[in-house]
Amino acid sequence: MSFDVEMGPINYVVVAFESAPIPSGGLDQVLALVEAGRILVLDVEFVSKSADGSVSTVAAAEVGVEAFDGASAELIDAADVALVGEQLAPGGLGLVLVYEDLTLLPALEAWAAEGATVVAEGPIIVDELIEALDATEQR
Repeated sequence: MSFDVEMGPINYVVVAFESAPIPSGGLDQVLALVEAGRILVLDVEFVSKSADGSVSTVAAAEVGVEAFDGASAELIDAADVALVGEQLAPGGLGLVLVYEDLTLLPALEAWAAEGATVVAEGPIIVDELIEALDATEQR
């Protein structure tokens, strides 16, 4: 696997809300991380599930988070939107955040300068990590 050391690890998070407007606390923290240079937001999508079960993306202003107007890069395709919709209750909203973690860039650049190559990277699924930790405690 080749890895561009000019990019940090890319990850995503999907958060479900019961209805609009979306509370601003979590998104304020995202903006603080961006301002601190810790992450780069690559895409933000808002997914709505109507009472009849139909799923679609909606603009940030429609869910009360105008600060994120224009943040959609449309990296999330129709299949991804459908998957998010499966997790939502009727009338619910989902937020999909795709971001680059910039905190490891200095280490990645140092390794590259020392001749090292990153051969694998990827997200750890939290539920799987918890299961693994629980399994080690049972030994």
